[in-house]
Amino acid sequence: MSATFDGNGSTYEFKPDRPCPNCGKLGIYYLGTAVLHGNPYSPAADTEVEHYYKCEHCQYEWEVFI
Repeated sequence: MSATFDGNGSTYEFKPDRPCPNCGKLGIYYLGTAVLHGNPYSPAADTEVEHYYKCEHCQYEWEVFI
């Protein structure tokens, strides 16, 4: 997955093969990524990010902390 590191709402990319954790239907939107700590462009860095998603079926929004 390519990430957009400008935070929640920085992109609106459809992911047709990903299911919603709330309703289970396929087809969610990736809304962007926020860098909480570190450098996401350096594989050796200790980096913490949050990826943001939204389901258009049930309007559920969530984030995944990595």
